Amino acid sequence: MAVKQIFISGLGAVSPAGWGVAALCAALNGATFPAGPRTEFSDRESSLRALRAPPLASRPSWAAHPRLRRASAISRFAMGASVEALNGRETNGRLGIVFCTTCGGVGYSRRFYDEALRDPETASPLLFPETVFNAPAGHLSSVLDSAAINYTLAGDSGVFLHGLALAADWLLEARVDACVVVAAEEADWIIADVLRHFRKSVTLGEGAGAVLLTREREANSRAVLERVTDSELVTPPGGKSARADAERRVVAALPPGPVTFPDAARLGEAFAAGAAWSVVAALETARRQRLARAIVCVPGAYQEAVGASFSMLGPEPT
Repeated sequence: MAVKQIFISGLGAVSPAGWGVAALCAALNGATFPAGPRTEFSDRESSLRALRAPPLASRPSWAAHPRLRRASAISRFAMGASVEALNGRETNGRLGIVFCTTCGGVGYSRRFYDEALRDPETASPLLFPETVFNAPAGHLSSVLDSAAINYTLAGDSGVFLHGLALAADWLLEARVDACVVVAAEEADWIIADVLRHFRKSVTLGEGAGAVLLTREREANSRAVLERVTDSELVTPPGGKSARADAERRVVAALPPGPVTFPDAARLGEAFAAGAAWSVVAALETARRQRLARAIVCVPGAYQEAVGASFSMLGPEPT
């Protein structure tokens, strides 16, 4: 899908390196971050490990909202990244929201169904609302005071790039004035156990990444979304050679330039959130190095590969 004049006007991130884009980019560039986030799940076998996002150093104003009183970690990550991407921007009720995830709110789901299986009569109904995939998106709309269109996309890691394409469509159709696309994941022993069976050398990660898209160029606009490629399916699913072929087809469909692939080694495998980190880091790197273009290719976990390109903007004309 090719788009014109859809601006990237804000970035946000939460990762095991910390809360904020600066911490994410520093870690991806090799900076050390506290060893504390690497944890083992004490009630499970020691091989189940995860890189956890650290607690907030201070409580932000959005955390006091009643909707977030019992919200899951994935909702708080999504909120933190989205608020950073908005950077104080007034939503005026016309802010679209696209929330992307691969695993969803597994922590609260595990707790709720554990209680239901142990004793259905005492299972807490307070946990159930946080078990659905679109719970974080609902919290975002409420806290950000937006009545505009709101979607949740669940899929492979590349779902975040599909979210960018969907947001661009909404903006071109003038359905919204701006749209925040955010991907988030939370660590839980269930996901760590599943990951162990498929990629034993990879550690689970958690957090969120967000990109703010606007129809008009703003003071914080740093790039234009040029293209989101079609999905290239990995056939057969999971095959290494088939995956490499799909990646090559994606790269061939993108403009020339250095391509960024998500790297799970530093911050862990965070699925959709990892793809969002890759986009955020690519845009920040291109801005700092004054590159003409930022290009991202997301291989996905096992199903597809997809890519996106961004044309970097110079100083705003006076």
